[in-house]
Amino acid sequence: MTASLFVLIAMTVVVAILAVYRSIVARREDDLLRVVDPTGLMVKNQRVLAGTLKQVDRYGVVLTVATAVYGVGLLATFVYTGLLQNGRM
Repeated sequence: MTASLFVLIAMTVVVAILAVYRSIVARREDDLLRVVDPTGLMVKNQRVLAGTLKQVDRYGVVLTVATAVYGVGLLATFVYTGLLQNGRM
């Protein structure tokens, strides 16, 4: 049971690190609409950054859901084995 708990803690830490990484990447985001950009460099940078944030968000959602499902499953297993050991089921 302790190994499963360490896996859950590791998954939670990975989700937290991903959230911090997203925050750091989002600091460089430029929210202004660039209509006139003769070189096209600003628009290209905005597109690359938006793609990066989209990918990080996708991984964040998947990892958060996986961590939550794993945590609920681990909790259910822990409660079930606790009830079996007490002879209530």
